Amino acid sequence: MGKQRQLKIPNLIRKQGVSVSDDCTEIQQRIKTLNEKLCGLQTQLFQIKRNSYKQTILPSKSLAANVVFSRPKNIVLTNSVGVMNRKLELLTVLTGLEVQSYSKNDHCCIVFHMQHDSYNVVKHGLRIEMKSGGNEVTDSSLPVGFNLNEIIDDYDSILKPEYLLSVHKALIAYYDRLQQYESLERLLSINGTLFKALDGSHIEVTFYMHSDDDNLDVKVILILDYRVHDIRPKTYVIKTDLPEEILETLQHHCLLFKKKPLKNAFRLIFMDDGPWQLLNQMGIHKEHTAIRPKRFRPNRNPNNDDTFRPEECSDQGEDEEYVE
Repeated sequence: MGKQRQLKIPNLIRKQGVSVSDDCTEIQQRIKTLNEKLCGLQTQLFQIKRNSYKQTILPSKSLAANVVFSRPKNIVLTNSVGVMNRKLELLTVLTGLEVQSYSKNDHCCIVFHMQHDSYNVVKHGLRIEMKSGGNEVTDSSLPVGFNLNEIIDDYDSILKPEYLLSVHKALIAYYDRLQQYESLERLLSINGTLFKALDGSHIEVTFYMHSDDDNLDVKVILILDYRVHDIRPKTYVIKTDLPEEILETLQHHCLLFKKKPLKNAFRLIFMDDGPWQLLNQMGIHKEHTAIRPKRFRPNRNPNNDDTFRPEECSDQGEDEEYVE
């Protein structure tokens, strides 16, 4: 019996071929389906981990229980109101006027904001009644002596912006005149006498000056008159005993009162180097000063009786007869 050569397994498989059964095909299909499900679950797990990392790094801002959600319309409206208030405040600062309250065909309240140097905030107001078709100022908080009627006479309607601005301008001039008067009063101190009307529209200054032209000491009365809107005098009058030529020269120099503040103009004319000098009144009219009586000083010696004064004794007993 002859020897037969044994074939290797790979060669045997290549010669005979491999036949795949139906059971193997179903198993492969199931493996493929399980692989797809596994990929889907892995994707879900990745998303879950990703979201958990987001919450850890950026925690969610939950609204408090008492915070009410504001709609965009309310936010826009609030911003618009805020911008309008800022514009009104700016307009009040620029013009000095503010309409505090207004009711059609009833009344209108105007507030004037003053911005001069003061320790306190100064405001003035007008209440204008508009009933029965007429405009009338029924109440006001204006400073003492302020001449409102002089302004009203120049306008047909007191609700016009021109009238209200005119009142504000007159108030500014009012306080400016008072400040100039107080500055001059501090400058002169005891060397002059000042008088003014309540609103500062009329000022009189009485003082003594020395004239180098005549080498005389003369008394001078300076009278300044202002209109309601003026901060410089409209007219001025000088009353003195100087000759007419010297008086005309002095009046020409007094034109400075129409160009400079009251204190500065007075200093330039009557106090700086010039032909007229303000006199110190400490030594004037000594003869008119009353002699002060000497004060009684009691004797400090306790052994002496200071209560007895012969001049205080009554002489009624000298004329009376003694009656038993």
